[in-house]
Amino acid sequence: MAKDKKADKRLECDWKIASIESKSDELYLEEQKAQQALENFSTIMMNSFKQLQAIDDDINRRSHRQNAYSETQQKQKYISELIFQQQEALKAEYKKERLKLEAEREKLQKERDSLSWD
Repeated sequence: MAKDKKADKRLECDWKIASIESKSDELYLEEQKAQQALENFSTIMMNSFKQLQAIDDDINRRSHRQNAYSETQQKQKYISELIFQQQEALKAEYKKERLKLEAEREKLQKERDSLSWD
């Protein structure tokens, strides 16, 4: 019985494909952790702004000012927008990396599938 001359090359491709799939899984977990960290930060910041707003409201009530300009609200809006932008940038970077890994995996699969069975 003759040995398949391309078996070693197919095996090498299989190992590389498995490695890429493992990297892809790790990338997904890393992305989830980063997104969760941003969500936690956002929650903490919004809770802090609520507390600051309550203090501002109390000061305004005691000084008998109605509808006073709230610097706290402006800062909260700015931080909210900044967090949103960071989340979107993070998503875009992870998507770019996932697409790169997927293209590499597909290239290896095509290479493996093109090998003849001698």
